[in-house]
Amino acid sequence: MSVNQTIIYVVDDDPAVLHSTRFLLESEGYRVEGFASGHDLLAAFPGPSPGCIILDHVMPDLDGLEVFRRLREVDRHAPVVLITGHPSPTIRTRAREAGVPVIEKPLALEILLGLLSADGARTGTAARP
Repeated sequence: MSVNQTIIYVVDDDPAVLHSTRFLLESEGYRVEGFASGHDLLAAFPGPSPGCIILDHVMPDLDGLEVFRRLREVDRHAPVVLITGHPSPTIRTRAREAGVPVIEKPLALEILLGLLSADGARTGTAARP
């Protein structure tokens, strides 16, 4: 494992998912900043330029796709990945139309790391419309 200065923002209202995702990414050498809601992320944004933003889809108040839309008003280039435990065809279609990849919960670490690899977040090419 090498130390990576890329910061990953993780947004999930479930403390257990937030903690475990943070742990997995930190064990791979990423710096991680966690947020319990889309509002918390938007209030802190823009902060340090993220290598990627991992957004839960189902959250109170603002769902992940709405947070994604609002992020695009502030930063058109921040890479985003949507995660969901409820991967309905409607969510997948809306995410595809928005230009954001979807990963199902429980997270497949290999898929997530693939999106964050040299071809993804580290070079800033993941989920850019």
